[in-house]
Amino acid sequence: MAATTQGKGDNLLKYAVVAASTLRDIAESSQTPFLRTIAGVSISILTIVQSVKSNKDVTMRLVSGIDQLLSVILQLSVKGDELSPEMLHNMGKFADTLQKIYSFVKAQQSATVLKRIFRQSENAALLEECNLGLRNALTAFGVETSLVVATGMAEMRELAEKRHQELIQLFQSDASDSDTSSLVSKSLFLFELGNSTTSLVLLPPTPKIFHGRESELDELVELLLQSPARVTILGPGGIGKTSLAVTALHRSEIVARYTERYFVSCESAATHEDLVAIIASHVGVAPTRNTSKQILNHLSNSPPSILLLDNLETCWEPLSSRSQVEQLLGKLTDIPQLALMITMRGAERPQSVRWTRPFLPPLEPLSDDAARKTFADITDEELGDIEVRQLLEVTDNVPLAVSLVASMATFEGYETVLSRWKEEKTTLFSGGADKRSNLDLSIRISLSSPRMLDSPGAHLLLSLLSLLPDGISDADLFQSGFPITDMGRSKATLLRTALAYIDHDRRLRVLAPIREYIRNHHPPPSSLSRPLRQHFHRLILLWKDYQQHLSTANINHRIAANAGNFHSVLTHGLNWDEPDLKETLNSIITFDSFSRISGKRSSGMLELLPGYLDRLTDHRLHAEYLTVFVLTWQYHPRLDMDSVETAAIQHLRAMHDKCGEAKFLCAAASYFQKHDNNIPKALGYFETAFKLASEAQDAQTQCLALRDISQGLCVLGRYPEARVKAREMRALAQRHGLLYMEAHAIRADLFCRVIQGDLASCLALSAEGRALLALCGLEGSTLDLVLLNSDAEVHLTKTEYAEARALYAKTRADQAPHPQAYDRLNLALIDTEIGVDSTQVRQDMAAVRATFESLKIPVGIIVCEVIHSYIDIRDGFLDNARRSLERAFIQTRGENQEISILCLTKLADITCGLYDASTTLGWACVLMAFARKGNIIAVYHALRCLGDVFLVQGEEETALSLLDVSLAGFTAADIHRGRAECMLRMGDLFDRRGNGERAIEFWRMARPLFVRSLQAKEVAQVDERLHPFS
Repeated sequence: MAATTQGKGDNLLKYAVVAASTLRDIAESSQTPFLRTIAGVSISILTIVQSVKSNKDVTMRLVSGIDQLLSVILQLSVKGDELSPEMLHNMGKFADTLQKIYSFVKAQQSATVLKRIFRQSENAALLEECNLGLRNALTAFGVETSLVVATGMAEMRELAEKRHQELIQLFQSDASDSDTSSLVSKSLFLFELGNSTTSLVLLPPTPKIFHGRESELDELVELLLQSPARVTILGPGGIGKTSLAVTALHRSEIVARYTERYFVSCESAATHEDLVAIIASHVGVAPTRNTSKQILNHLSNSPPSILLLDNLETCWEPLSSRSQVEQLLGKLTDIPQLALMITMRGAERPQSVRWTRPFLPPLEPLSDDAARKTFADITDEELGDIEVRQLLEVTDNVPLAVSLVASMATFEGYETVLSRWKEEKTTLFSGGADKRSNLDLSIRISLSSPRMLDSPGAHLLLSLLSLLPDGISDADLFQSGFPITDMGRSKATLLRTALAYIDHDRRLRVLAPIREYIRNHHPPPSSLSRPLRQHFHRLILLWKDYQQHLSTANINHRIAANAGNFHSVLTHGLNWDEPDLKETLNSIITFDSFSRISGKRSSGMLELLPGYLDRLTDHRLHAEYLTVFVLTWQYHPRLDMDSVETAAIQHLRAMHDKCGEAKFLCAAASYFQKHDNNIPKALGYFETAFKLASEAQDAQTQCLALRDISQGLCVLGRYPEARVKAREMRALAQRHGLLYMEAHAIRADLFCRVIQGDLASCLALSAEGRALLALCGLEGSTLDLVLLNSDAEVHLTKTEYAEARALYAKTRADQAPHPQAYDRLNLALIDTEIGVDSTQVRQDMAAVRATFESLKIPVGIIVCEVIHSYIDIRDGFLDNARRSLERAFIQTRGENQEISILCLTKLADITCGLYDASTTLGWACVLMAFARKGNIIAVYHALRCLGDVFLVQGEEETALSLLDVSLAGFTAADIHRGRAECMLRMGDLFDRRGNGERAIEFWRMARPLFVRSLQAKEVAQVDERLHPFS
């Protein structure tokens, strides 16, 4: 009986994996918000569930609910329509629930029996949240909740099989007329269920359009027919690696040679363990304590097989998992009858495998002829040679880009739309003595044309468009619920009369002169503007609810594309006669936050609100306005913080809103920290906010407060306390399934670890945080860049300047002005330390300082002065450097530990030449006093500086002891330049004592470390010392 139940559970799991994999394939080319998050987290959950031993029935009931909801979302996705804000809100809620389920099943997988006993109540609470979230999602999507309440595995299996067949029929019926069918068939159509295996055979079909790779295909097949066959397909993203590999799998020679062909997508495998689990699920191996061994045994006892690991770079690139992945590859290639083929972005192959020669070179863009054929196969529009060539020029013949451009041409009628647009603009703005008069006459004639008179809805639509400087998309047009009958006909009439046009973004637009004329002569009635205003309100609330923890890229784009419309429509709604005035005020407050966060500037609409708020007795609106007002302090000439705080607290306490009060206090704390540079006061506000959020049971606001507390403690140099808060935040986030907040906690922990010299684990921990963000669909987000930035900090601390510089340059390109300025500061610091021309560095610093001044960030300005002092020391302007460093130290002493130590590092270094030995000794002691608060790296620097002073004063034994301790510390932390500097001095000391052998030993050890840290001047000094002995 148990075996039968297990088999049914396996089938249920397989159906869910197919649904999630199919959804992921669709998500790759879809712009629907939350789709990638839902697919990615689902796949991760299903991967973990396969190895969960405890609470198996509970987890399978969760899988049942997930499978049912994935089926519904798949059906929505296949339609290809842009979803309404209401439906997107449902999907966002489901994505939140999936994150909680992920945390729950992860806890079941990793926790020991003892931990599960101690955390039983926590797990029970989280499980209840998971079940409630699933029930709400099923209700929201209009699905019966039979699977959630089902207790029998047979019922789950029966319903799952029914859904599976429905999905197959859905995609088959869609295959003839839907582009989506080519995506979903990749994971669905060849899905097989064996009687005695749990294998999921996800073999994609042969690509229907495949030009220009004939020679590479022949070469690849020839390599795969060798024995043994070990082949890597390399190249940049979108170059066609997967298409080439899949085409080879379907070649008749390969089919005849290999009995089993496995296609394994590794895109969701962030770690070695994930890779093992995914391979196991594809080749039919049940998870055990040693799954990798079972995989090897299974493949060793199988007939000739070929295993394709697609996108292997996902788990191979992180250094934390590379060695384990390479070990697994090595073991796979030990199986004689197994052919191994992998695809990877880049040009580097895993080193543990003896790859079949000759190597397949990295794929290059298509030839002009192949690109043209690909374009012709996709588009059904006959374009001339010149037009096609102009289109292909922007693609560089990269296959993916060619496909996308061809699809645009098919969908939009690219040449016709573009030429007509140009023609209309040329005609409308041609010369003439009285253009305004002629234009008005032209518009009046168009409005009175028979086609317009025959379509009353067209007049209403044109009136509505006069409010919309950004035009309107079909999704917004048809989802807003306008009281316009026959909307399609009305739109077509405006297009036929040239009163409106479709732009390159497929938005219905009206030229500015026509828009102004209509707005003045035929303004839209309230019955038209209100539905759009309410639609925008739902859209901006969707962003507000999810922007902090899930990918809202498409929502952001949708709002940004309507930015001018938001301003126009919301301003138009500021009317006491409008029944939705409060909703309009709320939308303005939220839209201002969107403008500030995404565009880094205020919308300028907040100033319109006080006159309305003063006449309304709405405590919540007042409190939200005052919170945002504080957050936008940079844009206000002056801010009476005491009055604002008093008013906000009064409004919030009138509602007994502890959560709102916590959020306001966090905003106020941020003001005190950034504007006043008063970290202790800010910490007090953050602590109070945390207590209020705890009482309100608002885990997300608790996490935000803990994050800011940890950061504030770090600034004050209280690193052990900061690390405790970071760990507390991570535990809280894990208990509530808040993956985004867990990634934030990891970042806070990383900052402490770097300062405390615990560098060895930092890169792996950063990768863990970025993997969590990937589950949220937040790759490339601000926090993702911040975690990547922490990798740069690790390399900078280790004086691996080349690696640090490359990462800072990478993150700088995608950062907002504020963090970008700090990246540029670090780049200037690195350039100063490695000897880049100071003229260029000073120019860069001037631009950075201007950015901080425009953003009114005094701390950034102080850091600019410190870096300028570093440059002055290098250029010999010692008086300027000394004054600037002393001034910066006085400004930050006791308030910003990190900047204080930046100043002291130079003030205490006698090699900088700022003071005599006696004064430098005093500064070195001050550095040691500051460093002992928890900055272990600074302790090593202080020891080296003290050693240098005693060396100058002739206290050689004391100097040698200090340098020896400093060397041991730098060695433990793997800080190359610090080690080399100690070795150089110790070598000089031994040389002075006549011990040439020891001196040469230290100098030779120092040289590669100076090379590693790009210290060309010191390398030359070492070479000069070694020359007499060569």
